Amino acid sequence: MAWPSIAAGALATSLALSASSAHAQTTAASPSEKAAAPQETNGGSVQLSEIIVTAERRSTNVQKTAAAVTVQRGEDLLQRGKFTLNNILETVPNVSGGESEGVSRYPTGNDSPASGITIRGIASNGPVSGQSIPGVTATAVYVDDVYSGLGGGYDIDRVEVLRGPQGTLYGRSATAGLVAIHTRDPQLGRTSADLSVEGGNLDLIHVTGAVNVPIVDDKLALRVAGNHYERDGPDASRGYGAVNQDEGKAKLRFKPIDTFSLLVGGAFQDRQFNNGGLSTNFVAPNTVSFNPVTIGSSKTRFRQVWAQADWDVGGVRLTYLPAYRTWKQDATVYLVGPGGAIIKQGVKSPKDHFLTQELRLASLGSSRLNWQTGLFYYENELVTSNLNTWQSSGGLLFDAEVGRKTSNFGVFAEGTFSITPALRFTGGLRHDKTIVKTEEVYTQNLNGLCNTPVGPASGCAADAPGSPIAGLPENRVSASVGGDAGRRVFNNDTFKARLEYDVAPASLLYASVSSAFLPGDLQIGTGAGGLPTVNVYQAEKLVAYEIGSKNRFLDGRLQVNANVFYYDYGGYQISIQLDARNPASGFLFNVPMRLTGQELEVQFQATPDDKFGLNASHVESRFHDRPPAFAAAESGAGLFGFAPVNVTGLYDHNFRLTSGANLDFHAEGTYRSAYDTFVLSAALAAQGGRAYVRQNDFFQANASATWTSADHRYSVTAYVRNLTDYRFKTYVNLQSITPLQADGNLSDPRTFGAVLTGHF
Repeated sequence: MAWPSIAAGALATSLALSASSAHAQTTAASPSEKAAAPQETNGGSVQLSEIIVTAERRSTNVQKTAAAVTVQRGEDLLQRGKFTLNNILETVPNVSGGESEGVSRYPTGNDSPASGITIRGIASNGPVSGQSIPGVTATAVYVDDVYSGLGGGYDIDRVEVLRGPQGTLYGRSATAGLVAIHTRDPQLGRTSADLSVEGGNLDLIHVTGAVNVPIVDDKLALRVAGNHYERDGPDASRGYGAVNQDEGKAKLRFKPIDTFSLLVGGAFQDRQFNNGGLSTNFVAPNTVSFNPVTIGSSKTRFRQVWAQADWDVGGVRLTYLPAYRTWKQDATVYLVGPGGAIIKQGVKSPKDHFLTQELRLASLGSSRLNWQTGLFYYENELVTSNLNTWQSSGGLLFDAEVGRKTSNFGVFAEGTFSITPALRFTGGLRHDKTIVKTEEVYTQNLNGLCNTPVGPASGCAADAPGSPIAGLPENRVSASVGGDAGRRVFNNDTFKARLEYDVAPASLLYASVSSAFLPGDLQIGTGAGGLPTVNVYQAEKLVAYEIGSKNRFLDGRLQVNANVFYYDYGGYQISIQLDARNPASGFLFNVPMRLTGQELEVQFQATPDDKFGLNASHVESRFHDRPPAFAAAESGAGLFGFAPVNVTGLYDHNFRLTSGANLDFHAEGTYRSAYDTFVLSAALAAQGGRAYVRQNDFFQANASATWTSADHRYSVTAYVRNLTDYRFKTYVNLQSITPLQADGNLSDPRTFGAVLTGHF
């Protein structure tokens, strides 16, 4: 059964049906908490709700937005025990991963959590060997319109996910797509409070709450929200996976007149998460054993202030959005190195400051031309270090001391012109200038593998994994970069062109071509002969072609959205370890690539109390014109780390109780096809290594039941995640077959919990 043919057939069917569909009654809805409830038409029938989104920087009905958009409701996420990006995004077509806790599989902290998200197969660049800082993320995450903002995991109103390049409006980091998280704003003239208490296995304790206070009726209000979350590790007490997090935010909204509003906010996050405790070692391709490893921990500290001013004057809206964010990191990680020896990694970031400013001007009202234009400025100043030594001896492997400043200035414009009442054209242009200034000292120990189990591979003596003389005597060699040699300037232009046509009042057909970019970078890593080498990330550009259709049938009870796309990626950059046994042997490759894919989203409100959903997606990727060194280093033909085929089924049923209360049941299950979890060299593939890095296809399911009081003030939820208790491979580090050395990570086991929520 060929999935691409099925998806293409679904798109063709939806287009054919749309030509004869009748107009469905619509009911306007705000982008807030009641958006997902079914709505009653004038005739008494029940239809799917209308949802308003703002991801394209203006309010539009999601079914009238000519892009692949999926919306998640904050109240639903809370009741289903979904409080991390991984959980929030798991049922979105062609999206995998979530918040990254580090630049490797070991949690160290990350100033750019979006680097863990993959959309349509496009993942963020990893760092070159020896670096603790990621490249520019491929997915942009905005929280309350702030780039990489804080506070997106609690007091959520909605989450909008746009798949495909969003380079015109969002510039850097929006190559794969956009995740826009909107948390609840202060409500004028209303006093309210929300509190949720959650408990579950793995010693889960989760408390989140918010208070809304009007200060001046209909003019000034304050909303304060807080969140505490802690849980243990799934395999080792207080080891890998253990988290303790406290965070909070305050928003002050001022609206003195109808045409002006000002929102000022502040947020913080203090987080500690652990690693180690046990090492997951593969003794067969799909069999693991756990070996004790020292527990390490990471402490991170986020602080953020921001504001948004909107002023409507003369038929246009002027928006100014400044934000300032700081991050600090202090992490110690114990990881399994070559031959089973333990490496101690110390990662520190005493300074990591972000400043963003955006100024937008947009048309208001309805006219044949709706437009917006603006300026964007981004600045990051970073000081970080990454020191790797053998735990047993203290012998050095490598040490990287980095100071970096990145600035980006962008100017953009986009407009939609109604050629006829049913036919519209959207065009957009953007120019970005990015300047990267790097100062770095990188020190490598040429005897770093001496007196370890793999010493002979580098011409040294071998010794046991816990050798007290591992890496000794040290033979240090350093390289540095700075000044003009460490400065790079990248100029990037992106565009969007889109045609959309209302085939019928409830059916939309669109076709688009758009581009996005990742600005370049510069880092020092280990090169040939173990010597430090400067690696330059060239700017990457992606051109995407997409055809899609959005439809409502059966008086608004059936929704069918489908699309097909083709990507031409000019040079996908990937860092690969040339020697699987040496974690400091990475090399940066630039390889052109093509992707094709299909997506299908179906919702059916079968009865007033029964709703069905189906999401399906497929991506096929293929490198072409591969450099010979890359072909030898990477045995696969395309991308890795995500399932090419995903199919999710969803079901909701509402039991109306005689007391006036409701009991809502929700179930969802996802099938994922087989895929490689990580890069596999041609040499290890020839020895049968693919079975180790390969994750077989699997199915996982979640379920929840929520009782809500008749006055909707109280609710109690019980949920189970990963019903089958199946743990898939999230990462495999295969270093050798003979002797076998493969370690990695597994997903969480079955988890369950209960949530008590009150609205006052």
